[in-house]
Amino acid sequence: MIPVLPLLFMNYSMGIMKIHQIFFNNSLRNFSYLISFNDGAIFCIDPLNPKEVLSTLNDQQLAGIINTHDHCDHYSGNEELAAAFQCPVMAHPKAVVPAKNKNLDDQEIIHQLISEDSQWCLKSIFTPGHTLSHLCVLLEKNNSPYALFTGDCFFNAGVGNCHNGGDPEILYQTISTIFKNLPDETLIYPGHEYIMRNLEFTINYEPRNSNALEFLKKIKKLNLNETFFINNMKTEREINTFLRLSSKNLTDSLKLKNSNEKKIFLTLRELRNSW
Repeated sequence: MIPVLPLLFMNYSMGIMKIHQIFFNNSLRNFSYLISFNDGAIFCIDPLNPKEVLSTLNDQQLAGIINTHDHCDHYSGNEELAAAFQCPVMAHPKAVVPAKNKNLDDQEIIHQLISEDSQWCLKSIFTPGHTLSHLCVLLEKNNSPYALFTGDCFFNAGVGNCHNGGDPEILYQTISTIFKNLPDETLIYPGHEYIMRNLEFTINYEPRNSNALEFLKKIKKLNLNETFFINNMKTEREINTFLRLSSKNLTDSLKLKNSNEKKIFLTLRELRNSW
């Protein structure tokens, strides 16, 4: 868990690569991201407001735009930024987004950078469920997952809804296969800031989850319009009830003691829809 200091955008520097997180204090609490490599390549994930992106770029050039999916709060900046930089706009082949001129398939390499002591690779991962054309963007270091930009399929302490073109059964498959197998140290960069509400949901159905209780207690003292958290998967496995489907506390609460994990996940997702 990495606490973020109070700024509307934050930089995370890993030597030859830097991640810029941009927060939009709107009703949807969006994040956009810039990933900068020291060979000059900069990629923008899910641009909402192009002016904020341009301000963060500070006269640097953009090498490409990546949309995780085709909801407008993740692509509204596409056309202005693409026109300004004449850069590719990338998304899943079936995603309908403005100015798209490059399709990204599963496991497609977007950018690579090799230095004397490390190798970085940015690639697309097919993660359907929130929509049927949803991608995550995986950043690998030395051929191992380092960070995952999850769009709207996965959040701090929660998962995405399936209201607008998604399917909860497909989302279950994505979460139970791709996310289940991520290393503990993988950092999660979500598309929205929903952590308090998600923790409250976890605790409502898993009331003896001491890690979630402690996390919620901590963040209630903070201004969540200014302070953000980048969790790793180890933390998510402790506080995210959608990853804790075998928890006795959870199954007892849901009265699903003898149910399989898919049934438990779908029940949780339906409950979260009206939470």
